[in-house]
Amino acid sequence: MRTALYASVIAVVMLFQGCGGDGGSLVVTERGVAAYGDNPLYSQQWYFNRDDAFYQTNDIDPDAHIHPWPTTQYAGRGVKVAIIDDALDMYHEDLRGGIVATYDAQSRSSNVLPRSSEENHGTEVTGVATASSNNLGISGIAPAAQIYFIRLPFDNTLTESMIIDAFQKAKEWGVDVINCSWGSGDVSAPVAAAIQDVALNGRGGKGTVVVFAAGNGGTDGIGDPIGNDESGIAEVIAVGATNKFNRRTDYSNYGPELDLMAPGGEYLGITTLDRTGTAGDAPGNYLYYNDQAAFAGTSAAAPIVTGVAALLLEADSNLTRAEVMQILQANADKIDSAQCSYGLDGHSDYCGYGKVNVFRAIQAL
Repeated sequence: MRTALYASVIAVVMLFQGCGGDGGSLVVTERGVAAYGDNPLYSQQWYFNRDDAFYQTNDIDPDAHIHPWPTTQYAGRGVKVAIIDDALDMYHEDLRGGIVATYDAQSRSSNVLPRSSEENHGTEVTGVATASSNNLGISGIAPAAQIYFIRLPFDNTLTESMIIDAFQKAKEWGVDVINCSWGSGDVSAPVAAAIQDVALNGRGGKGTVVVFAAGNGGTDGIGDPIGNDESGIAEVIAVGATNKFNRRTDYSNYGPELDLMAPGGEYLGITTLDRTGTAGDAPGNYLYYNDQAAFAGTSAAAPIVTGVAALLLEADSNLTRAEVMQILQANADKIDSAQCSYGLDGHSDYCGYGKVNVFRAIQAL
């Protein structure tokens, strides 16, 4: 099983020199949303949906999923979701009509297409959060959300100023939720300030919901910018991963900064989008739950929480970032009693406030 990206970013101080251009906007109409069950791979989306036959065949705990709202009444309509990641297959069949704007923080252009055979992660993450429910493959958690994609090069060319530029672009676009399925080894004060600025001041002062993966090291130490050192940002949601047994995965990082859990894959991967044709991690347009290249990790768990946040903001667009975080935490499932000892405040270092529960969160509104 291929473990999802948890990039180690070395923040170097250097002046960003762009080559002109701005984030591109695409002509987009409102996305239609088919019933979840009309998507042929929906039965394999064990993290989203409980399909009794699939669950029995694969020995999945009955509560391993996120307890979705039973209809597409809430699908992220009108909610702007930014994915900051390595690249995006903009022409994937399951993203039709969803991409509103794109921006490459390296070239400062709108071209976010993959530059190499390794750049598949962003397409996979975007699929989990916002794939269209269009009768073709899977459904994202928020299949009607508006997609804003920002490319960062997760290699030696990534600079501190590119990361800052990415969050400033998301704030400029006025996005509601930002997904970051990556972390870093050492975030500088300017990077932390840029992330905190959008979390506190985005959405016209209501605050942008910023979701980060907690990391896949299986260690007591969640990396910056959500770590507990001087650059840690309490306003960011840190997400760990659960498996098909509805327990914390062995690889999921833990610590006092952990906020929520979501299915991330262990023993079974996360069915999602792959780059079209032979360009991706497996032939075809999708990654399946049992492929050797299957998607898994806290990188897969984070966009589930991102999608759920988009559902809440469709249900009530006046919610502040702090209110979204509070609703998700207060209505999470207290899972894995064997590993997770929840305190009087409802928090566990191993499982945060528990695993996200869509139905309970929306009901709480």
